[in-house]
Amino acid sequence: MLVVQVVTILWTKRTRGAPRSRERVALPRAFPILTGAGPCIVQHHRIAEWETFSPTLVKSESLPSVPGRVEILRISREAGGRLILGFLGTPAFGRPKRHPIEKALAVASGDYVRLTVNARHTSYSGQHYSETTYNVACGEDVATDRFLLGPPDRELDLRANLF
Repeated sequence: MLVVQVVTILWTKRTRGAPRSRERVALPRAFPILTGAGPCIVQHHRIAEWETFSPTLVKSESLPSVPGRVEILRISREAGGRLILGFLGTPAFGRPKRHPIEKALAVASGDYVRLTVNARHTSYSGQHYSETTYNVACGEDVATDRFLLGPPDRELDLRANLF
C-alpha cells in the first residue's frame, strides 16, 4: 500500500512577515491518514489564510493502482518493487522556477518520506504564496497516525527564499 498525503498552505503578504508569520509556521504539515482500501490512498489537505488557517480535507481517494504522479510528485517503480519519487518542477506555475528531479527519494516498505516545496504566485488579483508538503508512506499496513509519530525517515526540502 502507498499513501500520499498532500498538505498545501496558502497565504498572502498579511501573514508573510512578523508577527503573523509565527502563526503560519506553527501550522501542521501532516494529518492522520483516513482509512481507505486499495493499493494507493491519496489525500489532499488545504490550509489557507483566507479560510482563517482552518485545515480542510479537499479530497480523499482510494486508487486501484499507484499513479505515475500526484500533482508535481512523480512516482515510479524500480526493479525489486522499490518506489522512486521525483519532482516535476514548481507547483502551479509559481516562482522561483525549479528544474525537475527525476530521482529525488526512494521509498521502501515501512518508510515515511517527505518532500516540501514552496512558491510565489502572481495574478491579476495580487500575489500569494504556497508551501506544499508531500508525505508518503509505503508498506503492507500503514498506521493511520504514521505521519504524526515522528520525523520522516528521509526528507527533501526544496523550499526557497520567496522574498
